[in-house]
Amino acid sequence: MNKIIRYLVKTISETNSRFTDLELKKMEYGLVCLFDEITKIIPYYIIFYLFSLQKYYVVIFIFFCPIRLFSGGYHAKTYWGCFFISFITFCVIIIFGKYMTINIITSIPLLISSVLLIYFFSPVDNINKRIKSKERRKKLKYLSVVTTSLLSVMSYIIPNKFFTTAVLAIFIAVMMMMMGYINKNNN
Repeated sequence: MNKIIRYLVKTISETNSRFTDLELKKMEYGLVCLFDEITKIIPYYIIFYLFSLQKYYVVIFIFFCPIRLFSGGYHAKTYWGCFFISFITFCVIIIFGKYMTINIITSIPLLISSVLLIYFFSPVDNINKRIKSKERRKKLKYLSVVTTSLLSVMSYIIPNKFFTTAVLAIFIAVMMMMMGYINKNNN
């Protein structure tokens, strides 16, 4: 697939010379990332659909992915490592979310600690995409805190059977951020 993406970017550069080499590299990286995500999202949905768990997967997608988008976190070194770690993470959230109950009293400290951890430790650099400017880092921190806070509030207004799944998705997204933070500092 990388060959197709490289060919596409090369064709764009030949037909439109206004793009700089840096812009073309960013375009290629963005397309690779998009393709990588699509090739995970669709198979996960199909697998969870086969087990009639697609609604739980959608809840995870809504509550987990936006936090990861802005806060960053742990990244596997290979595509397949990422594929399986993400899949196992989603399976754990679904199993616990479906068969366990987190009550409101337990959820409040979990969600407050999630927002606080995001505030103090986000954003975490991606090994392939460093955050270079202080303004961008500040903006990502702000977006991370706001997103996590809004999703925390939203978890209380979704249907009750998905409440635990939503809370766990938020908390585990933050734990993945912390794993990335610890991993970054150990390297």
